[in-house]
Amino acid sequence: MPASSRFAPPSGRPLGRSVVVLLVGFLVLCAAVVALGWLMTHPLKGALRGENDVNRWLVDQRSSGLTQVADGGTLLGQTLTGLVVLAVLGVAFAVWKRTWWPLVFVGVLDAGLGLFYLAGTELDPRRRPPVHILQAGLAPDASFPSGHTGTATAIGGVAAALLWAYTRLAKPLLVLLVVVPAYTMISRLYVGAHHVSDVLTAFVYATLWLLLCARVLLPPRGGAGAGAPSGDG
Repeated sequence: MPASSRFAPPSGRPLGRSVVVLLVGFLVLCAAVVALGWLMTHPLKGALRGENDVNRWLVDQRSSGLTQVADGGTLLGQTLTGLVVLAVLGVAFAVWKRTWWPLVFVGVLDAGLGLFYLAGTELDPRRRPPVHILQAGLAPDASFPSGHTGTATAIGGVAAALLWAYTRLAKPLLVLLVVVPAYTMISRLYVGAHHVSDVLTAFVYATLWLLLCARVLLPPRGGAGAGAPSGDG
């Protein structure tokens, strides 16, 4: 078997083309995130002040019970949680299907999300909502984008993508995994750590990056790489 075929992703695209598609997609998404952050912190800064009303309303709803629920959403979106869950998912599917591509998928996805977050926070500093923040130690000018939302979207999205590619699980069950990022998004707003546009931006770029990585690095549903062990790992 030629080396190029041996290392070709199960999507059927040549390895070189797959790398180029991922690189171009990453650069376009990263530029879009930075550009959107600049718009939010400069020309649209005044127009977005109404977002603070959402955070103030959530502050008015705070209770000890709801705060405990929100703490769960924050824990779900933490970097360490994401690393552990994504690693377990990648290893589990790699061992089950005897192929290294689930691990490649998880690694590329997580690396991209980390770089998107760093680009946004470093190039587009944004003040957090003017409410009492329930989480101590947060940098006051690192509201954009929401890293917790990106991590939670990755957890739910990776589970959905791997199940879709390698199992026959019904589509309605996969849709339920949207609850994972939604839980964290609402929690971060409740805590006062982010504006609505911060969590929405993170959800959108994480979802788009997930879809691109899955399209390039995972087999199509029902494809040759989805059912039987591939033996390329």
